[in-house]
Amino acid sequence: MNYFGIAIETSLEVRPIEREGDMDLFILTQGYPVHLMLENSDFSRIQFPSSRALLLRLSPITTKVTCHVLRDVDLFSSFANFEVDKQLKSIVIKQRDGYIALMFK
Repeated sequence: MNYFGIAIETSLEVRPIEREGDMDLFILTQGYPVHLMLENSDFSRIQFPSSRALLLRLSPITTKVTCHVLRDVDLFSSFANFEVDKQLKSIVIKQRDGYIALMFK
């Protein structure tokens, strides 16, 4: 999959939702913890336990990607969110043994 020049590499089901020119990508994580894998950082990863889904918001007019980690299937259940503000080539979301790996490249 490719949205606004960013390749989405995933082993999970992605449900795209178009909103006023932006694209929301809804991804069920099936209760697995999400590990945000960080490159070029003092931290190796940040873990978000007990997540039900991820919501990634991409836009054609900015390099910012917003990520919401959800406890349930609606945006109001977001317990963490952050922005990645850099030119991305890909977003990788892979199920591993006991967790979901999330990487922004």
